[in-house]
Amino acid sequence: MKNITIGILLILTIIGCKSSLNSAEQAQQKQQLEQIAVQVNQDDYQIVMNTAYPLATNAVNNVLNGILIPNGDSASRIDLSDRDDYIELGNKSVKGKLSYYGERRISSGYGNQDTGIDFNGVPMNFKQSIDFDKGLVRIEYQISNQAESFDITIEVFTNRNANVNVSSSHRSNIRYTGVMEQIKELPL
Repeated sequence: MKNITIGILLILTIIGCKSSLNSAEQAQQKQQLEQIAVQVNQDDYQIVMNTAYPLATNAVNNVLNGILIPNGDSASRIDLSDRDDYIELGNKSVKGKLSYYGERRISSGYGNQDTGIDFNGVPMNFKQSIDFDKGLVRIEYQISNQAESFDITIEVFTNRNANVNVSSSHRSNIRYTGVMEQIKELPL
């Protein structure tokens, strides 16, 4: 009986363990990641956000749950598919327009009606790297607008899905998910 149990455990262990990518899959993943890295440096690609994940504090939970539950969203996950939230990528310039849900820690002055995260300009400390082990291209930079500064970290995977983390000098952190796609030119 003991030998049968050991045999079953051994078989389940062998079946349950998946080996890492084979050499053909590794080569394809490497090519996809290098292609994404090249495209990031061109100014005709953007990440279109589909979900926001605010930092869930008690204050944010209390306010957002009262507002968002009828829409099917929650304080920890907000669907952005009906909004136009994006970051345009390029190492020479970046542009972003993102809805913001969370706590503002420092006021940006009286009369400022801008509640979202907006920036447009030349990024500082732009870094791009490929992490072949995790299968992603990581982009990091800092950018400022007239009122505050932002630390942006973007991770783009081989399927072009992306995680975007935004840290602000004036607000609590927020994370977004989206998809990297080519910017569509408007017809004239």
